[in-house]
Amino acid sequence: MMRALVFGLVGPVLGVLIAFYLVGEGHRDPYGVPIVLFFSLFVCPIAGTVDGVLAYVVPIYLRVPLTATVGAASAAGLSVFLFGGNLLHTQLPVAIVGALCMAICSLLSHDYNVHRRTTDRT
Repeated sequence: MMRALVFGLVGPVLGVLIAFYLVGEGHRDPYGVPIVLFFSLFVCPIAGTVDGVLAYVVPIYLRVPLTATVGAASAAGLSVFLFGGNLLHTQLPVAIVGALCMAICSLLSHDYNVHRRTTDRT
């Protein structure tokens, strides 16, 4: 339940904040907010599902980079699909924002209080 809230609510807002931070002070465009929010609403459920599956298989130090890679690939893929163009210089900021946002969401959704069951042989 916590993973769905983090990737569904915090993810899009975090994507907008990261995009505004990376753009810089003088180049902020208020029309960019709906575009970044639109991309985040499609990328977050994809990366959240992958992160949920990976939570059962791999530890956190491997799960965060894999989720960031999925976020970057899905954001860049959605951008190429909708707008077309060269992937190298046009979609690179989109991929960076997607990777950062999904990595932070993966860290926030991790359950750090899980106690692993150990087999006690007495």
